[in-house]
Amino acid sequence: MKKPVILVSAVSGDIGSAAVRSIKEAGYVIVGCDIKPYSSVSCLMIRHYQVPPASDTESYLNCLKNILKTEGIEMFLPISEPEIDVLNQCREEMELTGIKLLINNRTIIDNFSDKLKTIWYLESIGVKVPKTVSLKLYDGSFGFPVIVKAAKGCGSKRLWKIADERELEYIRHKDDGSLIAQEYIGSDDEDFTTGIFSDGKKVSSITFRRTLGYGGLSVEAFLTEEPFLEAMALRIAHETGLVGSINLQSRRVGNIFMPYEINPTRYGGCRQSKITGICILMNGSTGQAKL
Repeated sequence: MKKPVILVSAVSGDIGSAAVRSIKEAGYVIVGCDIKPYSSVSCLMIRHYQVPPASDTESYLNCLKNILKTEGIEMFLPISEPEIDVLNQCREEMELTGIKLLINNRTIIDNFSDKLKTIWYLESIGVKVPKTVSLKLYDGSFGFPVIVKAAKGCGSKRLWKIADERELEYIRHKDDGSLIAQEYIGSDDEDFTTGIFSDGKKVSSITFRRTLGYGGLSVEAFLTEEPFLEAMALRIAHETGLVGSINLQSRRVGNIFMPYEINPTRYGGCRQSKITGICILMNGSTGQAKL
């Protein structure tokens, strides 16, 4: 049977290129797009398109629709967070073009694309989380060190471990309203990442203990079995109606684990697309989740 044609975005980045490699192994015909005119995986795709940034929403969507029509795209896997945010707002319009949009559902994207909303949501379902507030409202009650980071986006570009009041005041001057303050919990050598996958019926998870480097980036990851996190993964998947995958970041605090972020910008809609079992776990590395 002929495999569908799938469009993958952000193919010049590590996660997008990893997605292309994974999907290619399954025999799919791949078209790629990116704001850059080149990709290290161009040889695995039949075409590569340069597109406007998603921040230029109208131009981005017009260009995207042209690619979908020209290439006869049947499925679209957006990778970057700005694209997913835009497509989440116009998913019905995109699906009218006849494509299957492979992103997580509204509950997941609306709550987990914003780190403060993530904390509010987890609290609402009874999950214990670190104290977290907008930096503008932070009164110093968490003590030091305290974590300050952007409410949106991933990576370490806007993340600081603040040691004292002087550093905190310096960071406050950088705040445009997008920063949050979060209680520092656990320790750097007890940081865990859990890839959670569901086909809408069964849920699987895989956990790594991370060794952190500069800016909180993972430099090593060690596979571990943590029943507490397996149970948490199952609960979150059921509460959110997960079909696809998400990535949970947590720390061990005493005899429990406390999640502090959830990354929703991974494969979604896997049940409908028949692309099952492929999870992006972290920083562009791929793995197979057994279902």
